[in-house]
Amino acid sequence: MRASGGAVARLLAFAVIGVCVAEGLNVSSVPERWTYWSNDEIAEYANLLASENPARCRAASIGKSAKGQDILVLSATTKPGVFLNAGMDVSGTPSFLYIGNMHGNEPLGRQLMVYMAEELCASPGKAPVANPAIRRILSSGVVHLLFTLNPDGFDLRRRENANGVDLNRNFPDAILGSGNMTLLGTEEPESLAIAGFASRLGSSLVGASLLHEGALVVNYPLDGAASGSRRQREPNPSRDDALYRYLAQRYIDVQPELQSNEEFPGGKIQGSMWYPVYGGLQDYLYRKHNVYTTTVEMNDQKWPPEAQLGALWRQHRASMYAFLDAYLCQGITVKVKRGPDDLRVVEVAMVTEEMGRLMVFSGSLGYINGDPQGDSLLTVHYPVPPGEYDLQVNWVDRGDTSSVGDRQLLHVKVEANSRTTVIAERPAPVVFSDPLPPLPPNAVDEPDLPAADSPSSNGDIGAEPPRNNLVVPGDRRPGLETTQENEMGTRGDGVISEGMRSKAMLLEKISWRRSQRANEIQQASYVSTGLMIVLFVAIVVLAALRSKKSRDPAQREGRRKTPSSHVNLV
Repeated sequence: MRASGGAVARLLAFAVIGVCVAEGLNVSSVPERWTYWSNDEIAEYANLLASENPARCRAASIGKSAKGQDILVLSATTKPGVFLNAGMDVSGTPSFLYIGNMHGNEPLGRQLMVYMAEELCASPGKAPVANPAIRRILSSGVVHLLFTLNPDGFDLRRRENANGVDLNRNFPDAILGSGNMTLLGTEEPESLAIAGFASRLGSSLVGASLLHEGALVVNYPLDGAASGSRRQREPNPSRDDALYRYLAQRYIDVQPELQSNEEFPGGKIQGSMWYPVYGGLQDYLYRKHNVYTTTVEMNDQKWPPEAQLGALWRQHRASMYAFLDAYLCQGITVKVKRGPDDLRVVEVAMVTEEMGRLMVFSGSLGYINGDPQGDSLLTVHYPVPPGEYDLQVNWVDRGDTSSVGDRQLLHVKVEANSRTTVIAERPAPVVFSDPLPPLPPNAVDEPDLPAADSPSSNGDIGAEPPRNNLVVPGDRRPGLETTQENEMGTRGDGVISEGMRSKAMLLEKISWRRSQRANEIQQASYVSTGLMIVLFVAIVVLAALRSKKSRDPAQREGRRKTPSSHVNLV
């Protein structure tokens, strides 16, 4: 039954994408379609796509392999301002990275990305680009295709790179390193290249997926076992386990082959429950760079015959696009306004559990590409499913880690097949009168945050995103949506309204009132502690006087003359 439903979903996804895979490539003079292309052929084709479509495609090397081959990334988007003359600026734009051929003898993912590159970078007016699903993805963010992380291993047709190192065991590991994720600089050049690329992309890199072979399953963090065991399977879910399960399901929902895999019921597994891996790229990107990374094992057989490439592309094509849609077109985007001289540390946290990691930013963001921008936007994107969520933005002065800072609480509703954007700005300082007016009866010190309702959604990668999806602050109790929306209000540009500022002021008053109560309780505790000390001293003094009296000689002599009540028997 599940396989049948998945087949229907996949057919619908194919209908939405609407591209016949039997058609030839849009660029002439390329290798035969259903073959494994060489490193040079892929590089030549990627550069050709970029030169023919400079408005939507950019090809660049991010580093060199051990033998000096380029590690090429092709990036595609239709968002304006991303591709600049000097390079690429993805700040404020969510992006996703597919990584292929990390193991040299697993080339399927890199070849399937060739077919995806054709569709993403095709010229305007041609069928793939005219498709609404691809338009939606490219207008929502940037897609990065890293065809081969291990070009030397591909040439040698072996797992390791030219130096004989397994790249998927070559990264700092939080478990074995006791939390230290710092690169030593002695890692392989391929490892340093991908780590440097992730660092340059910064918070814009929302997600990544490693394309492997040898099984058919979607694997997600954490890969390492908490005990450090290398053999024993044991659960070690990440702090975003619910989010990872949702993202994996988006890939699985349109692929019946994954759903019906008897070896992995449901088509997904948390890494350490399969077998523990340490020093892997998946956990490194997640724990070091906050990138929601998965691993897709695309086929039971490594290096499948070329005759199967067409069928394997049809099998994974809808899933690969579903991943892009889930990461780039769905969820919550938080934009935090900062001035050019604002050096405060900004923390963005998803209060709803297992649905988004804490993001911490420090330093001024007033300069982009060397040019002063005035107010700038710090962007965080959470690829969460439809539901209601609570987030918190906190501004803390640098060097004052004990300070709570200015805080803004946001309640955000995410509709199906849409991305909700909210702009947060540090509240202006507020001066309160002294004393405060009394709180109303039955007032609470701090409002409870509503629990999130985050059902999993298959989504429809063909649906057009709704327009002007803005944050709806306030409570979202059934039947009160319109009332709350009118009461709190939002501006058309997505900036928090005055109603939200009033709510923030109320929270500040409540917080101040709570601190006053805490001071009163503390003072009362000092008084009671002093009284207890005085009482204790008095008891000690009285006990000492009684003890001295009991040792008086006259009293001891009197006790000796007292007749004995015992009778001595002879």
